[in-house]
Amino acid sequence: MDLLGVGTLPFLARRNYYYEFKHIVPWSMLAGLVEGQFASVIVSKTFHGSPLLIAIATATPVAALTFSLIWGLLCVGRPKVRLLVYFAAGTALCAGIVGAIPTSPTGAVWFICQMAAAQILLAGVVTVRSAVWKSNYPHSVRGRITARLQAVRIVTSNVTVLLGARICDIDPTSYRYMFPCAAVLGLLGVSLLTRIHIRGERGELQRHGRPRPDGDLRAGLAEPFSLTALLSPGHVLRQMYRVFRRDRRFGQYCVAQFLTGTANLMVLAVVVAIVTQDLQLGDAWGFWISIGLIQVLQRLVMLVSIGRWARLFDRIGVVQFRVVNVACWSLSLVFGLAATLITQAAGQIGAIFLPLAVSLFAIRAIWHGLGLGGGALAWNLGHLHFARHDEAEIYMGIHVSLTGLRGVFAPLLGMWLYLMLGWPVWLIALALSLSSVSMYAWMARQEKREMKRQSPEESV
Repeated sequence: MDLLGVGTLPFLARRNYYYEFKHIVPWSMLAGLVEGQFASVIVSKTFHGSPLLIAIATATPVAALTFSLIWGLLCVGRPKVRLLVYFAAGTALCAGIVGAIPTSPTGAVWFICQMAAAQILLAGVVTVRSAVWKSNYPHSVRGRITARLQAVRIVTSNVTVLLGARICDIDPTSYRYMFPCAAVLGLLGVSLLTRIHIRGERGELQRHGRPRPDGDLRAGLAEPFSLTALLSPGHVLRQMYRVFRRDRRFGQYCVAQFLTGTANLMVLAVVVAIVTQDLQLGDAWGFWISIGLIQVLQRLVMLVSIGRWARLFDRIGVVQFRVVNVACWSLSLVFGLAATLITQAAGQIGAIFLPLAVSLFAIRAIWHGLGLGGGALAWNLGHLHFARHDEAEIYMGIHVSLTGLRGVFAPLLGMWLYLMLGWPVWLIALALSLSSVSMYAWMARQEKREMKRQSPEESV
């Protein structure tokens, strides 16, 4: 019985898919606690963090992606499985050390710093994995394979964070043993990564003058991009400028993504602050309901929708796909605005404000989850629409690093605007999101015109 659907895939993709599927289950238990907003809820409810600390904890999972361009450049000409194992093991170890942090006023700062270290290394896992998918899975089935792996990751991580939230409702300091246990499971997942093979890697390493994957590790730290060069901001920025100058369409795509991401990230810390501190959900189920509205519900919708998104992605291409995708996110901002207005008018509305506000935040999460379902595919695979085969890591590193850049400032900017202006922060985010939709639509029209011009030339 083919429960994993291996038999439906091209023969050469089956072995790698089988082992990657087995790896993703234990790994997602750790990633679920590290990559999402679980840490920001702990900062708010366990450490009683200030709005600034909440905004920083909300920003770090995305801000950590700033390092992805460095990780992408480091990946060029080096054994990818080895790098993937190192990044994944480092993520698990950093997350495990969180268990030693005390519950004290200074503990929140140390907690955020330690989680940031784990999230930075997790960005390396994301970046290298994209290059692995590029090499191992044909374009015609890449969307379906990614959707399956993402679905398993979503289910596993959602179950993990819901269980973790319930445990925290019973004992808010239970993060001390929760993260070390997840780290052990993550290391189990890492051990399965060693069985993955990269198609064509031997020839690629030889073209770069690299040793084979079982060669000397020290030799793998030489050119084409030395560690010294990668730690130089000027060198990294020059690589980004070189790509954008040569590939203007990719530059336009990244600008549109920047608008989309900034709009969503601006309100992320605002949602965490309102749900965990303003809704007055009580102590018995406060963690569980908060994490449900902030993370779990939207990821469940993401899980349900990702299969349909995958079929649409494979049919129409990434640019047209993004028009529909970002429209869903825009609708989520409308419902977030309504929920915030209801919460701020609690005194005038009376006791009914709580179920009304929770319902509106839930609808917001549903539309945001629909956006995430498509965004998970476009974010992991969209850059491959523009990248040449031997530069997939660099393109992935660029667009993920730009995700990290907006993650550095957007949540802090959004929280500052919320403290200064209140609910109009949602209008600002909505304007950015609609601008992104317009830009994607313009790019889609440009691509159609380009294809029409090329078709007559090819028939001559």
